Amino acid sequence: MTLYEYLRVAKGSAYKAEQIKTYSWLKIKPEVDTTFGRIAGRSRIHGDIEPLMQDRVIDLLIEIATRHKMSYRDIAHILLFAKVESGFNPDAAAGTTSAAGLGQYTVKTVKEAAKPEISKSRLGFELDLSKENVLDAERGAFGVLLSYMMCKEAATRCFSPDAIEENTYLFHHEGWYFNPNSASNPERVADVHAIIAKKILPHLSPVEKLLQAKTQVQFALKTSDSKPYDNQPFVMVVPNGNTNKNAPIAVQGAIKPKVIIGQTDGSGYTPVIDVPGLAEVVFAPLNREYKKIIANFPVNASSASDTYTVKNGDTLSGIAKKNSTTVDELVEANHIANPNDIAPGMELSLHKGEYWWRRPSMEWLAAIIAPYIEAHTPLAAAAVIEHKRSHVALPKGNKAHGSHVEHNHIAIAGSKTKAAADAVKTAKKVPHQTNTEAIVKPVKLPSTPKADKKIIHGLLYPLAIKAIADYHTGARRFGSSRSHGTRKHAGVDLYAVKGTPVRAMADGVVLIVHDFYCQTAQIVVNHGTFIARYGEVDPRKANIFVKEGQQIKRGDPLGKVGHLVGIKVPSDMLHLEMYATTENPAKTSLTQKTLAPYQRRGDVFDPAPSIDISEME
Repeated sequence: MTLYEYLRVAKGSAYKAEQIKTYSWLKIKPEVDTTFGRIAGRSRIHGDIEPLMQDRVIDLLIEIATRHKMSYRDIAHILLFAKVESGFNPDAAAGTTSAAGLGQYTVKTVKEAAKPEISKSRLGFELDLSKENVLDAERGAFGVLLSYMMCKEAATRCFSPDAIEENTYLFHHEGWYFNPNSASNPERVADVHAIIAKKILPHLSPVEKLLQAKTQVQFALKTSDSKPYDNQPFVMVVPNGNTNKNAPIAVQGAIKPKVIIGQTDGSGYTPVIDVPGLAEVVFAPLNREYKKIIANFPVNASSASDTYTVKNGDTLSGIAKKNSTTVDELVEANHIANPNDIAPGMELSLHKGEYWWRRPSMEWLAAIIAPYIEAHTPLAAAAVIEHKRSHVALPKGNKAHGSHVEHNHIAIAGSKTKAAADAVKTAKKVPHQTNTEAIVKPVKLPSTPKADKKIIHGLLYPLAIKAIADYHTGARRFGSSRSHGTRKHAGVDLYAVKGTPVRAMADGVVLIVHDFYCQTAQIVVNHGTFIARYGEVDPRKANIFVKEGQQIKRGDPLGKVGHLVGIKVPSDMLHLEMYATTENPAKTSLTQKTLAPYQRRGDVFDPAPSIDISEME
């Protein structure tokens, strides 16, 4: 029996019309939103959801809980919470209360969950389950995880260690702040204990065992018109044979995971690989010409490592300062019991591991795979990674990702058509070959750039390699939402490995070298017809190569890509802003908090069109 079969739920009973209160979702919105692509139930009745949709809900709960480093036992408990409450139906609703969604959250719980000290401190963001958000499957899954965290904390406070498990659900049913020891509550406690004894405790071990079982993963690379990417080089990073009986195994931040190099077959498939249950698999297609790119990549282009070997006289605070991180992050990432007790020779991970990022650290991944693809530096390895993604190996029997197989069958669609992909195969020019050893020296090239409808022509690309993520989409793009919608992004984010050289796009004069966001620096340059703010660069003096008032030439090295400290998003990037006039920031500051929507000077404009037509050399 598979996990999905074991957890299968039958449709429950409907509420009678006279039972339904005005504040129930059965009155507020009796119809279910069945928009294409939405994970939806068939009605608001407990368990009334198609089996395939139910499997997708189970997958959501598993992945979210796994990425938050829950144990197998915790994940089993979370799944049973959702089964008892809604039968895995995100559209389920009670008739007699305001409860709705996967975890049957009441209005009171929704308000509590939104508080920063509740959700942000545990999930990393403020969870909004208000209005119809309560019926969203993904938000609902985060809600179940948050409730489980809150309930387990409450059970830990109120009961002895050996009674925590049998009382955790009590606080979900009765409320996070329920007092089980009150003289007025014994009957309520007894009623919930009866539910726990029947619907949760007997199933914890069977579900846990099904989660732990070994599984298999295979990837299928497709073109945008659903044709196979055959003979496509790829790399997979998987656990190195170690087993953890208590919790799923992550590879992000691991110093010595197993690396598999290969290429897809004629159908675009990778081999099927065996992995522990819910283990992390990081998959990355490589550029078809990766060997040639690496051979032509500048030897003197280097980046910082994602690990650090402790030397005599080192302190954690000193290591943290040198590597743009914090003592707390080092302690957590390396499970250090005593911050004052580190020994020479210890290898520390600089990657904070409290969460399995869907887009893992490029710095870590490039450093891990470099020896396997004969790249002389992690930066060279980063240049050939086309795409990277972390996947949770879901249990066997999952049909949501491939109805014809028992293993995880993960299809990844590229942006090119089959014809375009074939054209790349026969192209004579090797991508990135323009990255010559001269990238860190002044380059004399075209005439002074000119501005034309907020597009600057003739610029040099500001990084030594192309950005590793599309700066036209998502949070990286100019104008994307920031600070919960209170402002807009005033530049573009060019994701690159920490340590990637940042270079001047044109001749100019350095106006400002100063602190910027999250322990990074900014370098502001007057380029003659526009001003550029090169932000989020490494703040260490050794990695900033210019000073205020300095005349610079096109291609001069300005600094290196930095690492933002204390945020829960990909955090190695060059943040680039551009301004249409050359009015000195000392007179009119570039940052203006009162000026909506960008909180920037009025002449800020989108750098993307100018970067699109910039040159690599």
